[in-house]
Amino acid sequence: MLKAIIFDVDGVIAETESIHLKAFQKTFDSFKINLTPEYHRSLIGGTVKDNIVKINKDFNIDVDVEEYAKVRNEEYISLLEKNTISPNQGLKEILLWGEKNRIKLGICSSSKKTMVEKVLECVFKKMEISESIYNFFDAFATAEDVRRKKPFPDIYLYVINKLNLQSSECLAIEDSEIGIKSAKSAGCSVIGLITPFNTIDDIINADKIVKSLEEILKEKFWGWFDDR
Repeated sequence: MLKAIIFDVDGVIAETESIHLKAFQKTFDSFKINLTPEYHRSLIGGTVKDNIVKINKDFNIDVDVEEYAKVRNEEYISLLEKNTISPNQGLKEILLWGEKNRIKLGICSSSKKTMVEKVLECVFKKMEISESIYNFFDAFATAEDVRRKKPFPDIYLYVINKLNLQSSECLAIEDSEIGIKSAKSAGCSVIGLITPFNTIDDIINADKIVKSLEEILKEKFWGWFDDR
């Protein structure tokens, strides 16, 4: 029986990947490297530090990971404050449906806590939900909470433990190969969300694939979950 829905943040709660891309582009502007939307797809789901390690390797540069991660995160927060981000279509409906039906709600993100809080506060304001994000969601996990990040299962196991549930009772919503692997390795069923920054191949290992969060309620996916 479905007892919890666990959401990734970037790409699932809101389309923030374009802002992440701009932050990386600004951070590495002096190197004149070509950080395209296509290349950015390979970074989705990873931590900022892991992504900078990858950029160092892929573009044959050697920046200090800690220093550049700090700069990139500052750029991201600055861009968030300047850009209006909107919740993904269907988010408010699925959150309110979960709350009404006593489905626990969790957040599971590889981003830092401050960035996750900022995104959620922005979308809650846009959705006109006045309740605190920490009162609304039953469990949170961000980059600071576990040593091994996605694709390892640790971050999902951390949230599941805080929800006091079994993994078989939890449905995860992810938009990246790394995130799907993390959730499935933890024992969750997974819905893969198609976004402007991924392809079907990225989420092919999800149990179900949708084009919008709206589709989850429309197709009554909780029935599929309970019938597995």
